[in-house]
Amino acid sequence: MTSVVVVGAGISGLTAAFYVNKFAQEAGVEAEITVLEAAPRAGGKIRSEHYKGYVIEAGSNGFLDNKPFTLELCDDLGISSRLLKSRDSARRRFLYINGRLRELPTSAVGFLFSDILSWKGKLRMALEPFTKPAQEEDETIASFVRRHLGEEALRKLVAPMVSGVFAGDPYRMSLKSAFPVMAQLEKEGNGSLMRAALKRMKKAKEMKKKLAEAERQGKRVHKPGSAAGPGGVLTSFPEGIEYLTQTLASRLGDRLLLNKAAASIERAGGEYVVHLAKRGSVACDALVVAAPAYSAAEMLSSLDARVAEELAGIPYTKLAVVAFGYERSEIEHPLEGFGFLVPHEEGRTILGCLWDSSMFDHRAPEGKALLRMMVGGARAEEKAMLGDEELVDACKRDLRDIMGIDAEPEMIRIYRHHRAIPQYLVGHSARLERIEARLRDLPGVFLTGNAYRGVGINDCVHQAKEAAKRVVEFITKARGKVAE
Repeated sequence: MTSVVVVGAGISGLTAAFYVNKFAQEAGVEAEITVLEAAPRAGGKIRSEHYKGYVIEAGSNGFLDNKPFTLELCDDLGISSRLLKSRDSARRRFLYINGRLRELPTSAVGFLFSDILSWKGKLRMALEPFTKPAQEEDETIASFVRRHLGEEALRKLVAPMVSGVFAGDPYRMSLKSAFPVMAQLEKEGNGSLMRAALKRMKKAKEMKKKLAEAERQGKRVHKPGSAAGPGGVLTSFPEGIEYLTQTLASRLGDRLLLNKAAASIERAGGEYVVHLAKRGSVACDALVVAAPAYSAAEMLSSLDARVAEELAGIPYTKLAVVAFGYERSEIEHPLEGFGFLVPHEEGRTILGCLWDSSMFDHRAPEGKALLRMMVGGARAEEKAMLGDEELVDACKRDLRDIMGIDAEPEMIRIYRHHRAIPQYLVGHSARLERIEARLRDLPGVFLTGNAYRGVGINDCVHQAKEAAKRVVEFITKARGKVAE
């Protein structure tokens, strides 16, 4: 029997272990899977705390349904019937600009008549079709946006979004690593995103005509769905998004070992030996490292110092999540929407605020409201490490000034992440290429997680599933060689 060890029981490690087991069974390969987790609980930064009737997310609050990966995982787990979509009103999003909340328009016409950007800023955006292709192989998000949309759009629109997704700094982050779709669109449009969008619209129109003609001829056709819209619908579970990782963990049973930190890894003949921090070791034929990059660097340093050095070079940012629970009657704001983001130039403490009880049912007791603030990030890490009292006071002040909330919260919870989200800086893709080149000399070792090609739940699930495929291919080939 082939042994497989997965290090790390966050969403990536749990998903990888689940699919290694599934694919191995489908391939007729016997695989003994062990998952090692340093913490006393599985799930990593996915954590849904049930506190005083509230369901509070310490990290991510769900996934978008415009990609199939997590939906497919839920199907494979048999929990699709438990999925909870966010309310339609949650599609409304706001920006705090020039001292006032402004709704982000959902159409080009709406944006034209909004007051988010000045007319000068809008005219600059109108010049986007004349944008020339990038000169650099890898440029910052800020450089990309300046070329296409101008400085005002960067500061007021894109920079807050980068903070909301990555808690990142657009002046340092890589466009092609953080937003590869945008880099691809620029290539398709020979420099212009608008030209690329028009080309795609033309192709879609032609495809629609072909499908209609095929239907008239009585042929069976497949129509791609688009009901979720370009951004998709935020999706979770009534119990919170941790229900997903809890379900994955339950399927592993006693193959999941908690409080088992991997300290180092060595190669012994045709096996890998994972030495535990306290005592003991686990040998395996294939190894999936699904720990954060900084932890992976430590445990792989004795196996390949160059890989460890590259992994250690992936930075993470500090972030604090502050949750307030209120009597709904004490908040005059309608809370109809997803929440709001705050540009750095506004000088506030919070990066933004999510109106969680307005997004999903079951997030707050009847007659209550749950708001969740993000503090810190790459451009203001020191704020995430403020003392509890100072942090709470700053959040209260921002909510009072931005939303007019004078009431005292009846519930307060603080979640600090000293290494919250990996930052894909310029040069990230080249770093990954160097890591992959080194791993070719370590057959049977696989990396997965949010430090590489996407930080969202969908990205982590997709990468973990692909890693599981490669693991099963590896052990199947290895078994074939032994049989020969």
